[in-house]
Amino acid sequence: MSKYGIIVNADDCVGCHACFVACKEENQVAPGVRWNHLERLEHPAEQVIEYFRVSCMHCEDPACMKVCPVKAVYFGPHGEVLVDQTKCIGCKGCLAACPYGAPKFSDPNKQSYFGDLKPLGGPSVTPKFWQKRIAGKAEHCTLCTHRTSEGRLPACVEVCSTHALQLVDYDKPTDAQKALIARAQMINQGAGTSPKVRFVSSITDFTGRKVSA
Repeated sequence: MSKYGIIVNADDCVGCHACFVACKEENQVAPGVRWNHLERLEHPAEQVIEYFRVSCMHCEDPACMKVCPVKAVYFGPHGEVLVDQTKCIGCKGCLAACPYGAPKFSDPNKQSYFGDLKPLGGPSVTPKFWQKRIAGKAEHCTLCTHRTSEGRLPACVEVCSTHALQLVDYDKPTDAQKALIARAQMINQGAGTSPKVRFVSSITDFTGRKVSA
């Protein structure tokens, strides 16, 4: 068994937006929709500008899952929080409940830069993850479950030139990952959802910080 998450090291992030672009291209995310994005903090006293990537936090106790009236939110094979769009009714209850503003809803009239929406998955992936995308239904970062199921890294992690993003397995961490996890903070920890996307910073206390949608 494995339980995947991402450690975001704000000390190493240079704000290049490569992770954002990689996610857009890999998942063919519709115009106006962001599965991940960068946030910027200024620290005048330290003379530091800090950047960090945010997305669905892939919580261990997700608020979205608790409120979904049709049980469209479920855990993937590595603890990813995923949405079955064939069940989703677009009520946006998940968005109201999520303390991170993670669920997104695309405009049915403004679907893609690429033509038809790309299905999530691939030939070697369990059919559960090979599904047609449906406009106007809940969607968000999947931790690239279609890639990790094939032994590859999420697109955002793969392209990060400074290695500020690290995919970790909380159930079977390496020694290097154990040290990173020990330093990592849960953003907006008071929300009580136990996010598996966590943050490292020598300046910012993320535990009480909220993120923008």
